Amino acid sequence: MSRLIFSLLLALVLITACGVARPKPEFDLAKVNMGLESGLALNKAYDLYHQAIENGQDLSDGPCLSNSLHGNPDHPQTMWVLDIAHNPREPADNQPVNQCQAYREGLAENFIELDPAGQLIRLYSPSLSNN
Repeated sequence: MSRLIFSLLLALVLITACGVARPKPEFDLAKVNMGLESGLALNKAYDLYHQAIENGQDLSDGPCLSNSLHGNPDHPQTMWVLDIAHNPREPADNQPVNQCQAYREGLAENFIELDPAGQLIRLYSPSLSNN
């Protein structure tokens, strides 16, 4: 009988422990190599750009190609978006429909801009010193 009670108590403790919300671990941006991360994001940007071209996507208005190009969605300071823009900028580039919503809403703090021909206009991160 005591063995049954012990087993039930143990099961109750285990079930209760599984349901406890655990806080997210602290995030230390200093431990992230943003130079490396920006390079990875840029490679993904070029890949995504070429996929869009191969699929016949119209890039003439400067659309956002990705709101989640690279990074950890739980930490906006690591998130990258990919925006197509013009150099020099055109009025279409300033229309919200052509901008990356994740960046505008603060869900991503880093962006890459390519022109419609796939040339890099700007790679921006507040964590990089050469912006």
